[in-house]
Order: sequence, then structure tokens, then C-alpha cells
Amino acid sequence: MDQDVFLQQLAKAGVNTEQAIGRFMGNTALFLRFVQRLPEALRFADIRKALGEQDDENFYMLVHTLKGTAANLAAEDLAECAQAILVEYRTSGFKHMHKLDSLLRETELESERLSKVLRNLDGTDGNG
Repeated sequence: MDQDVFLQQLAKAGVNTEQAIGRFMGNTALFLRFVQRLPEALRFADIRKALGEQDDENFYMLVHTLKGTAANLAAEDLAECAQAILVEYRTSGFKHMHKLDSLLRETELESERLSKVLRNLDGTDGNG
């Protein structure tokens, strides 16, 4: 896929590509290598496990890492979703499990939207 087209698709998926590439000192290829690793770094299964076990330390660390990773790659929509989880968690801990679960589902959907674009960079759209 053409790099410019791919960057446009990333932008449509909530990535501020101009800001992200700036963080990589203008090195677009380096940014693309890092952003391609994003889906593996998100660890949603681990977050879900920590939520289910109400494991304060791991839940907070995993969601905070997700937010930081997304923010560093300027995946703004994904970072905002993770931030919403952190705000709810900091406010009420595990008292509102339904709300935390709902916010996590929203974050997973946002991640999947971005992951679909990233799979297209590899030429694998997940359909075959």
C-alpha cells in the first residue's frame, strides 16, 4: 500500500499522524514500524483478566500502559478511551464494574478499528 494512502487511513482511524511522525523526528518509516506493533502491545486479555479478578495493581498498570502507548503514537481516539477507563477507575475503583466493562468494550472496538488499518499495511485484511 502507498505510504501516503496508509497515513491518510491512519488519520481517519484516529491517529494524529503529523504529530506522531514529529515525535519520531520526521522519520515516517520508524513511526510505521512502531505503530505496526501497537495491536500486540495492547494486552486486552490481560486487562480483562485483571478487571475480572479486581486486581487493582495490574488493572491500573495495564490500562495506564495502554493509554501511554496509544498517546505516544498519537492514536488519540484510543488514548481517550483508555483515559476514560482510568478516570472511572480512579473515581470509584471496581464499584461500577458494568461501567468499566462498557468502557473497556468501547476501547477494544476503537483498537479493532485501528488494527484493521494496520493489518492493511501488511496486506492482510483479516478476511483471508
